[in-house]
Amino acid sequence: DDGYILEMHRIPFGKANVTWPNGKKPVVFMQHGLLCASSDWVMNLPEQSAGFLFADAGFDVWLGNMRGNTYSMKHKDLKPSHSAFWDWSWDEMATYDLNAMINHVLEVTGQESVYYMGHSQGTLTMFSHLSKDDGSFAKKIKKFFALAPIGSVKHIKGFLSFFANYFSLEFEGWFDIFGAGEFLPNNWAMKLAAKDICGGLKVEADLCDNVLFLIAGPESDQWNQTRVPVYATHDPAGTSTQNIVHWMQMVHHGGVPAYDWGTKTNKKKYGQSNPPEYDFTAIKGTDIYLYWSDADWLGDKTDITDYLLTHLDPKVIAQNNHLPDYNHLDFTWGLRAPNDIYHPAINLCTKDYLGN
Repeated sequence: DDGYILEMHRIPFGKANVTWPNGKKPVVFMQHGLLCASSDWVMNLPEQSAGFLFADAGFDVWLGNMRGNTYSMKHKDLKPSHSAFWDWSWDEMATYDLNAMINHVLEVTGQESVYYMGHSQGTLTMFSHLSKDDGSFAKKIKKFFALAPIGSVKHIKGFLSFFANYFSLEFEGWFDIFGAGEFLPNNWAMKLAAKDICGGLKVEADLCDNVLFLIAGPESDQWNQTRVPVYATHDPAGTSTQNIVHWMQMVHHGGVPAYDWGTKTNKKKYGQSNPPEYDFTAIKGTDIYLYWSDADWLGDKTDITDYLLTHLDPKVIAQNNHLPDYNHLDFTWGLRAPNDIYHPAINLCTKDYLGN
């Protein structure tokens, strides 16, 4: 609705020829997290990747890409070289991108609803959109699988916590250092570094691992080490500096506020001095399956227990799955994820679709 052209990827068929009673495949839509892309769902081996596992189980798999990442770099009027192209945060992703992609999937497939699996920011945008929904969008989401769910990020740890506290409330410093454009793009320099460092000697590969662990949480010994160069080649996949600033604002706010433009602009955009907060208590009409862990430094345990679980209506929480020893990236790349998350989710969706 605001001119961005989003690229989605589809896996319409799997290895097995699965037939469904009504002749229509159930649809699963997967949404990546912060600084990630659709590739996150298919970067492991077929028997380890959520995208491939759902496809092999007979699902029509759609992988979304939010504005500003590797695959969604187009706009009907603006070019990425224009500063205005990057004038957004996850507010716009929740308001425009999510709705546009889901509606397109339903139009193409002829289905009335999808099964939604989100990771990290992919949960934040869904929670935020549902919190403002009048019921028309919630009915399009049959089940919402929230991996490493994000509400408040007041208690995040690691590298991002350092950045948030270092800059404190002087968020303009981010724009001074990184510019008001693209943040951590997936360009040739990043790909070269991934190849030479992450795919190099063991000491270099260990350095690559440790950088990721500084962001996501401690090593959990459940990564396929041969795939680390693949992970690092695709991620980070880029976003806007403004989006990162919004995340840093959330750390200091302690809740889930809209982007803070400053008092003057806030009054113009919101009609008040401070940005409004997304009200997760208003979420209705969608069954939510939570998957979180003590070892996740972005989706911190305290933020889950003290904020998310107290702001979501217990009636919408179908399952609350507390998984041991999962860092933030293990939910998409971890070798235990198929048994702990993907296969159970496939079984739930299959039974639901068949009416059992």
